[in-house]
Amino acid sequence: MNVSFLFRTRAERVFQCPNTDCQILFIAKYDQIPQQGHNYEWKSSVPFEFLTTSHTETIKSISADFCEIYAQSEKAEQQGLNLVAGPGYRKALEFLMKDYACMLEPDKKDAIERMLLGPCIATYIKSDQIKAIAKRAAWLGNDETHYVRKWADKDVNDLKKLISLTLHWVEAEKLSQDIIKDMPEGGPTEATRASPASA
Repeated sequence: MNVSFLFRTRAERVFQCPNTDCQILFIAKYDQIPQQGHNYEWKSSVPFEFLTTSHTETIKSISADFCEIYAQSEKAEQQGLNLVAGPGYRKALEFLMKDYACMLEPDKKDAIERMLLGPCIATYIKSDQIKAIAKRAAWLGNDETHYVRKWADKDVNDLKKLISLTLHWVEAEKLSQDIIKDMPEGGPTEATRASPASA
C-alpha cells in the first residue's frame, strides 16, 4: 500500500510495512532535487524507530544514569541534533566516571560529586587503561560543550569511540575484581566447600 502527496518542492508517501508481524504505516518524505524536474530524494521517515545501544548488566549496575543519558544522546543524534548530542555524550561520560569512582571510593562520594571530571578521573580512577582513555574522552567531551574546539580534527564519532573503550575497560576491571573476590588466594573456605552451590 502506498499513497502519494505531491507539493511544490517535496513529496510524501504513505507506506505499509510488508512484514506480516509488523504491518505498521509510515510516511516517507522526499525533497525535490534542484534542476532535475520530477526527481526526488528521500529525506526522512516517520514514525522513526530509534536504535540505542544495549549496555551490559555490569555497566547498568555501575551507572544506570549513564545508560539513560547515553540513550537520549543517541536519539538526539539520530534526529540530526548533533549540537545537542555531543554535550549529551559528555554528560553521560561524567556520570559513568563519577558513579564508578563512588563505587570504588564510597566514603569519598561527596568530594567526587563536586569535583570536575578531569581531576576526578586523575584522582579516583586507579586503572591506567581506564584513566588514559577516559581522560581523552573528557578532552573531546569538553570540545562538545566549549565555544572553541582544541581538537579540531576530532568529532562526536571519536568521542563515542573513546566512551566505548572506556566502557570496555571499566567492565573488564569490575568483572576481574568480582572474580578475584569470589575466588580468593588460598582457595575456598571450609564453609564454601561444604555448601551445595559448590558441588
